[in-house]
Amino acid sequence: MQQHLHKKLQAVPSPMCPCGDAEQDAAHILQDCRNLQPLRREIWTRPVPLHEKLHGPVEALHKTTSFITRAGLQV
Repeated sequence: MQQHLHKKLQAVPSPMCPCGDAEQDAAHILQDCRNLQPLRREIWTRPVPLHEKLHGPVEALHKTTSFITRAGLQV
């Protein structure tokens, strides 16, 4: 994610998400990024808290993995 690549590794020039709304961190990508809203709604048909997406049961983690893969994100 841009924030980590920028702040920790200096691998990208900016921590901003391509949507321009916020820094591209896990919370933004999984919960808020407008560019990923259609995919988010497809994978999670109901609102799901960030904690469940990151630390939930195996089924929840499979959905998160699928979301990241289908979004084309590098972690």
